[in-house]
Amino acid sequence: MEKLGRKVAILGSGPAGLQAADYLSSRGIEVHVYDRLPEIGGMMMFAIPERRVPKKRLIQRRIELEKRGVVFNLGIKVQEGNVKCEGDELASRVVSFRELVDKYDALLICTGAWRSRMLGIEGEDSSGVYPALEYIFKIRLRELGYVSQEPDVGDRVVVVGAGRTAVDVVEELCLRSKKVILVYRRKLSESRAYRELSELVRKYNIELYEERNPTKIVTSRGKVTGIEVGKVVRVGDRFQIDEKDRIIIECDSVIEAIGEEPTPPIDEKVASMFNIDIDRGRIKVDENFRTRNPKIYAAGDVVLGPSSIGQAVGTGLKAAKSIELYLREKL
Repeated sequence: MEKLGRKVAILGSGPAGLQAADYLSSRGIEVHVYDRLPEIGGMMMFAIPERRVPKKRLIQRRIELEKRGVVFNLGIKVQEGNVKCEGDELASRVVSFRELVDKYDALLICTGAWRSRMLGIEGEDSSGVYPALEYIFKIRLRELGYVSQEPDVGDRVVVVGAGRTAVDVVEELCLRSKKVILVYRRKLSESRAYRELSELVRKYNIELYEERNPTKIVTSRGKVTGIEVGKVVRVGDRFQIDEKDRIIIECDSVIEAIGEEPTPPIDEKVASMFNIDIDRGRIKVDENFRTRNPKIYAAGDVVLGPSSIGQAVGTGLKAAKSIELYLREKL
């Protein structure tokens, strides 16, 4: 294979980053992948269950890419400014974003969506309240041998939300013989994950509260004892809580599965210094997945928001092809 004599840094080894590394290395470009986690794969390794993405495939993928010359720098968090993600504690050291921009001929940001959205209600900081990503992440860490225990959520668990993340959480809880109570602000039939969740509701006798939205976490001595949920009513084009129709559901813990936010390696202040635009957490790119900085590209969930593996892979490939064209034009 002819070497192009150019080096590219890829931040993140999830589906977008791995696809880009695969393509670029096959085109004679030297690729260095940086990831704050101790193994490659991103959420495929540390969030998605084994039954959906076998970990052996990821291990084999790493071996194949390393044979082609791809260098994996794991346990290294690349950042500049005030940025935090779930799982940062596993990083052994931090490298500045600016250092990599100066060091490489092009940079591809594929840092995903590693921050959970929260409800923003009273009592949310109490013991027994978990963001869904944090809960699933810690289960995967235990399965992979990085920790010895997973979170103790008690016997009665309320799961808030009805998306793909909620499906994963409910499955994990049911496998652990927990009593699951599902709360969703709309009718379950309106959820994108309706088919999977309705099947779980029937199979495991899950208690379902539709058109209910949490208004407060009920606690005793700083520990969750229940969750107050209000009836959701439509007023014109908006939804609001019926103040006269609130109930308290007793539980040992609450898991908030209401989605994740993109997590760029830089904050908006730093981004502007590099001619990178960030809109509500997402890095803005053109049709070639290029930022306003000609040598910096982005792909995957940090651009799309939470998406499917297939969507992320597609953006990674398109970004890699754009990077190759850019590097060849500079020869």
